[in-house]
Amino acid sequence: MKRTFVAIVALLVSLPVQAQGVGETHLRRLLAVPIGALPPMGMLMPASRNHNYWVARAQAGMQQNNVLGNLTAVGGGIDLQWLGGSTVGLTSGYQTGDCDAAELCPSHVMFGARARFNVVTGGPTVAALVGDNSATTTLGAEFGYGYATNAVDGHNACAVDVGMPVSVSLFQRIRLLSFFTPGVAWDVRCPTGGTSGVAASAFLGAGIGIQQLFHHSFDLSFGAQRIFRRGSGMQMGISATYVFLK
Repeated sequence: MKRTFVAIVALLVSLPVQAQGVGETHLRRLLAVPIGALPPMGMLMPASRNHNYWVARAQAGMQQNNVLGNLTAVGGGIDLQWLGGSTVGLTSGYQTGDCDAAELCPSHVMFGARARFNVVTGGPTVAALVGDNSATTTLGAEFGYGYATNAVDGHNACAVDVGMPVSVSLFQRIRLLSFFTPGVAWDVRCPTGGTSGVAASAFLGAGIGIQQLFHHSFDLSFGAQRIFRRGSGMQMGISATYVFLK
């Protein structure tokens, strides 16, 4: 599993990044909100279609070699898994930076909202290659909004994003999870204390994890993400979720 995660990170690092001379403010906004500060996650494992479930979430992420320097963030949230499938949730967190000019990467709080919809949940598909008939493949669509206070030149930062997460779970008792999420993020004008939006950037997140670890409710994953804009660096981290099953 460790080798697989290293291979995913190496792939993201090697992908080409379009050279752009403008848009640094745009990138700084994306790096300041949850979509750019916290690691990507796989889709939650489908549960009973007869119930709704509350989900507790904890995340920690770091960014290296970006236009600002090194950034670290921690966050937590609560999600509602609607009828055992799609989820909506809220996130709050805190980001700190280590850069030459402290005013470029001020410590700040951030908030986010995200909705994930299960578009297709099916059988083994690609997992059939390893002969696991119990495997589950989930294709989804997600929409997110992020907000950070006093994050860029004394202004608030806001962004929206859309993505298409794909998750594959293998085996039965302890399930091995792999996932990737391509998407696009835009910086937008904040309701208060913000400036006008600048541009859009594509991103790609991927990772591996373990579901039903120690308990049927507990999942742990490692994720990495790249924003395709010069100076974005690499974002990676760890996420844990606990589903309050009935």
